Amino acid sequence: THISCSACMEPKPRFDVLELNCHRDGDATPHAYCRGCLVDLFQASLTDTTLFPPRCCGNLIPISACRAIVPSAVIRAYEEKEIELLLPNPVYCSNRYCGKFIKPQHIIADVATCLVCRAETCCVCKNPNHRGVCPKDPAVLALIDIAGKMKWQRCPKCRTLVELQMGCYHMTCPCGSQFCYLCAKPWKTCKCPQWDEGHL
Repeated sequence: THISCSACMEPKPRFDVLELNCHRDGDATPHAYCRGCLVDLFQASLTDTTLFPPRCCGNLIPISACRAIVPSAVIRAYEEKEIELLLPNPVYCSNRYCGKFIKPQHIIADVATCLVCRAETCCVCKNPNHRGVCPKDPAVLALIDIAGKMKWQRCPKCRTLVELQMGCYHMTCPCGSQFCYLCAKPWKTCKCPQWDEGHL
């Protein structure tokens, strides 16, 4: 038995066609898509997000019904695109020659690693990964604002925040940098006092 494809209008064997439950007013037969047209529809939806997910008459074409007709590679690409589009803040490779979507499982501590080109991308600013905390992180900006009000200091080398609770103004950061708590200049290069009696 052959069924006419609603897209290319060619008669195709029933086993090579996906029959749907929708049809235009006046049409006696429901819509159906042959393997080639269905694959074209799915591939178009992968490159044009306005076509994703594939639909007919406004209804989603069920992926479960397509598995027997659409090649598994296209189904996998569809499932990956679905993950990408469902994320509120997807991350793409910052390498301008790549630009591939990076799955959440390849993101560690706001650094996304592209499996295609191995480039690392900062998830906060979406630029190539950089040292230290991303300056565009809203939580970091709020913390820096609080630090300014509380008169905390930042390590001049790694930009880590430090708070003096007691002791002298000689700071030694975990990164190895030694600096003055008052002005953040390298230790013993400034004219600041070495301590305050109130902190001893």
